[in-house]
Amino acid sequence: MGMILKKVRGVLEEYSIELMVGMYLLYSLYINRAGAIYGYVNAWYVINYSYGFGSRLLIGSLINLLTGGFVTGTFAYNFVLCALCLICILLSLVIGRVYKKMPDRPSRMAVLFLTVFYLMSPASPEYLWTWENMGRLDTYLLLLSLAAVIMFFAVRDRRWRYPLFAGIGCLCILIHQVYVFLFFPLMLVMMIEDIWSSDRKRWAISGSILVSALVGIVFIIMQFQSGIYYDDLELLMEELGAHADFLVDAGPMEAEYFWTIVENFTRNMVPEIPHHLKYGFMLVCMLCPVWGTYLWIWIHAIRSREKKSDKAKYILMLMTNMAFVPVFALMNDWGRWFAALFIVGFLEILVLAWKQDEGIRSSLRILGGSIMKNPALYILLILYISTFEKFEGLNFPDQVTAFYHTTYDIKCWLLGLFQ
Repeated sequence: MGMILKKVRGVLEEYSIELMVGMYLLYSLYINRAGAIYGYVNAWYVINYSYGFGSRLLIGSLINLLTGGFVTGTFAYNFVLCALCLICILLSLVIGRVYKKMPDRPSRMAVLFLTVFYLMSPASPEYLWTWENMGRLDTYLLLLSLAAVIMFFAVRDRRWRYPLFAGIGCLCILIHQVYVFLFFPLMLVMMIEDIWSSDRKRWAISGSILVSALVGIVFIIMQFQSGIYYDDLELLMEELGAHADFLVDAGPMEAEYFWTIVENFTRNMVPEIPHHLKYGFMLVCMLCPVWGTYLWIWIHAIRSREKKSDKAKYILMLMTNMAFVPVFALMNDWGRWFAALFIVGFLEILVLAWKQDEGIRSSLRILGGSIMKNPALYILLILYISTFEKFEGLNFPDQVTAFYHTTYDIKCWLLGLFQ
């Protein structure tokens, strides 16, 4: 009995970080998840390749295959829950593996802080099980992106990575073409790291270019050369409704398959521009601790390198985030885009730390040393970021609007004192 307890204790100690992160996220999923798939996105769990050929049809096709053609709300909801559980498990494995790879206590302290900081932030995986995001196709994009990170850790033969990257990238496009703007930058960073760690060998450069080109081609086909076999929205909705025991929302079907890109922009984005600019600016300002922490790590990594080629690597990695510009400019679900931007920033740092990147590790050592000297400051940052609710889709966190209106009321009160 004593030997068994000793082994159990050893396992708990070995995987303490994975268990803590995983249990926290799974418990949050258990008690905080929305009770049903968000109505606006439930159509993607019914429509499949029998209706046409295009992006966003893969998940419905998989469910159609598993259910035999008739989808119940319970099955679709449980399908989403399984995907969310896998996200919790994979993310905990990534964090735990990176933590163990750190060579010293300050580096580990930095990884621990970044982890808690991220989990408490509005972009925590918990944003995927809020009322407005439950069942979003972003769920599967994040799941496959985490699988790509695990694969990047596990597959040592770099020549195998590129076919796997290409496969994961194309699958993500088939799930939702927005992947190119949200999570593909993470894959680009991993491929850039491969290029530099191989001393910029031709096969690494060629493999990265081929993967990027293939994903780009599939995106263009899905975005501009795909569609469904129906030209009547009512007929389409009748057909979808006959294959589900829940009410299928017609909104996304009309916007995706019956509106042009210009109509989508003018009907969806343009009316929201004043709202987005006002509260988006406030959100960026209020989340400066997140932006500041990530940027400080990257800027220090650049400054710590003497060779221009090493500096160029980090600059090139940072430039991959330019992919977010089109989606912010053309589509109005800014909550989801901010969440993906935070997640990608967090995972990029973890990936480079695990790959023993000297610039990132130098940043983490300094950050960890600062945390050990001034723990109260960093605890305060965690407490501050935890006051925000999780990102949703179109809506900004309530704390942003409350801050804006309260500040406005105080301004009016102060001006009134001097009149």
